[in-house]
Amino acid sequence: MKHSEPMRSALFAGVLVLAALATTQTAQAAPSSTNATCPSNAICLWTGVSYSGAQYNWTGGYKDLPAAWRDHSYSFIANRSGAFIDWSGGQKTCRSVSKGHYAARYDTGFGKKIDAVGDNC
Repeated sequence: MKHSEPMRSALFAGVLVLAALATTQTAQAAPSSTNATCPSNAICLWTGVSYSGAQYNWTGGYKDLPAAWRDHSYSFIANRSGAFIDWSGGQKTCRSVSKGHYAARYDTGFGKKIDAVGDNC
C-alpha cells in the first residue's frame, strides 16, 4: 500500500506528539514542590516528612540503615529501582521501589518499618 505525503506527515506528527507526552510524563515523576536533591542512580531517604531532616543516599547493594533512619524514613525519592526491607521478628517484609517513585509523607506507610535497603526483594 502506497501512502500519500500528507498522510506520512500526519503520521509522523502523531508520533512526535506521543513522544513529547511520554517525555513530559517522565519529567513530572519527580516532586516539583521541593528543593530536595537526590543524586541520579540513588534512593534518598529523609528522617522528616516533606524531604526534611537528615538525608541518607543509597546507591546499591544491601545496606542496613543507620540508626536514625531505621523505622524513621518519613520521605523518599527514588532515582533508581530498589527495595525497602523490614526485619520485624526475624521475618522479612519487602516493598519494591521503582525509579520515579517518591513520597513526601511516608511516615504513615512503610517508612515506619524500614530497616534496610537493597537491590531487590
